[in-house]
Amino acid sequence: MTLDRNRYMTRAEALQALIERWKPEPARETVVLAQSQGRICAGDVFSRNCLPVCRSSQVDGIAVRFADFESGMPRTESWIKDRDYVVADTGDDFDDRFDTVIRVEDLTYDHAGRLHISISEPLQKGQFVNPRGALLRPGELLVRAGATIRPLHLGLLAAGGVREVQVVKKPLVAFIPSGNELVPPGVEPQRGQNVESNSIMVAGLLQEWGAETLVYPVVKDRLPDLQSSLDDALQKADIVLLNGGSSKGREDYVAKLLQERSSFFQHGVASVPGIPVAVALVEGKPVINLPGPPFAAFCAMDWCVRALVYRQLGQTVPQRTIVPAVLQEDVSKPAPFEFYLRLKVFRTKEGYCAQPLTMKTRNARAMADCNALTVLPAGIDSCERGQTVRAELLYGEETIDMVTVDGNINAL
Repeated sequence: MTLDRNRYMTRAEALQALIERWKPEPARETVVLAQSQGRICAGDVFSRNCLPVCRSSQVDGIAVRFADFESGMPRTESWIKDRDYVVADTGDDFDDRFDTVIRVEDLTYDHAGRLHISISEPLQKGQFVNPRGALLRPGELLVRAGATIRPLHLGLLAAGGVREVQVVKKPLVAFIPSGNELVPPGVEPQRGQNVESNSIMVAGLLQEWGAETLVYPVVKDRLPDLQSSLDDALQKADIVLLNGGSSKGREDYVAKLLQERSSFFQHGVASVPGIPVAVALVEGKPVINLPGPPFAAFCAMDWCVRALVYRQLGQTVPQRTIVPAVLQEDVSKPAPFEFYLRLKVFRTKEGYCAQPLTMKTRNARAMADCNALTVLPAGIDSCERGQTVRAELLYGEETIDMVTVDGNINAL
């Protein structure tokens, strides 16, 4: 079908139009505690246990009777273990005859094994003793709904007697690659063929964002086959991605198919690369037609699908670290469009620098060296060397190399 430049939306407009019409219903599932790390807690979780059950020592030391100290420091040389005191290790309960703990740092034993206590301040009754419920009480809130369960939460939940957690079910995203020229990864391409490499990239991104992926075999450019795969995906998945067939080639059926079946359809965004992306709502579910070129597909995943996944999870989209970086080369771009620019960001004593990875850069280098992105706005046709851009770091500041004056690269 023909792309109409006059009907292009910005990325933000297309995403907002889809989100306004999409009413996701996040499902819940129960998982055992050991499998809950990284999952979104679906409801408030409360402690079932009381800890300590009775009481416990806060420190390593000995438990004594406070009454023995009320008249001053007693002579302890004749004290007998388990009669006049007991050993109290951190977290341990101790005999009910004793009510106060003295730290091991304040204890010495002479050559005959006799106990000596040296404390600089008066003993306080109950010192260094956790009373019942001091650490956890039954009904105490452990993790709030909507929180991502982290390792510290796991220990807290285990202590609270929680064995299973109700979590938000991971969105299932179907990915349907299409194209007569595509062969699966691992198959050596022949003349006129290309490797279907987007599915593994897409699945990796979705895994990072907390979704699961249902990858379909490559579908040939035949309308009945595309319809059949789409029907199956709509039955199984929360979000459907079709890859290829979004432009205006003679075999690009996907965009036409979506237009016919959707309650909302937008074909074309004013952003490069990835102008021909199609955004649709079919049977109440988002269906995104990703462009075929890998970086164009990545861009659509980044600005569109990422937001949909987090919305399904009930979460806000995490913000990447942004640093000011100085361009090392001039960059030209089509003025009417936003422009996703890949960057290789490095660091010098003066600050961050950004080497643009443009269409002139070998594809392998542009994909492998890219560690940051910047989106240049519509309305300009270039950025000059020396200009500062907002670089969104893909992997965090700790991964950025430091480049010395002699050109050597040292990892930070």
